[in-house]
Amino acid sequence: MGVLTIGGVVLAGGRSSRMGRPKELLGWKGGTLIGHVVSEVTALNLPCLIVSNAPDRLPGEVTGLSGVSVTGDLVPSAGPISGIVTAFRVRREEALLVLSCDLPFADREQIGRLLAHAERTEEWDVVAARTDGRLHPLFALYHRRTQPMWEEALRAGRHRLMEVLERLRIAETPAGLLDDWATYNANTPEEYRKALAEQHAREAGRKPT
Repeated sequence: MGVLTIGGVVLAGGRSSRMGRPKELLGWKGGTLIGHVVSEVTALNLPCLIVSNAPDRLPGEVTGLSGVSVTGDLVPSAGPISGIVTAFRVRREEALLVLSCDLPFADREQIGRLLAHAERTEEWDVVAARTDGRLHPLFALYHRRTQPMWEEALRAGRHRLMEVLERLRIAETPAGLLDDWATYNANTPEEYRKALAEQHAREAGRKPT
């Protein structure tokens, strides 16, 4: 693969209904969860677009970072698909690294491994993380040539990511490339508590599980 221009995108437009409070504002490593994800993206020298329909509640640790911009959905909100469509309309890079805002263990090393895998891979539309037997479409790199398919799905009211992905050439990360925790989502209070326990264990010196 030739050298692509890449922009980072963090999707923070969800209702957090299962968490009961905004996931992006959960405390993490002395800051917030979204602050962690955004700072790890910018640490790789990538510009970062946050798609959020509640920009006023984003913390200064995020909005104050160089290279970070914020937009609301430019189309009717329809979950991640509207966020992806919005990101492609706002950014101009050839590929977009799309991450959800609730990835406590998505650090620069894990993201960098996915990007390096993309550099070694040819003929892909999507390079997506696969861990623990599951594909993770919100820890993935999307080529701009996929934009028409996202736009079409949104117009047709097809809002499931996997329906679009079934029509694309997906290059999955090979087994063992990523830490299984890299794609862990904190969607519920129980999952958040589990993430905090894992982080505490790591800080205490135990190796990642």
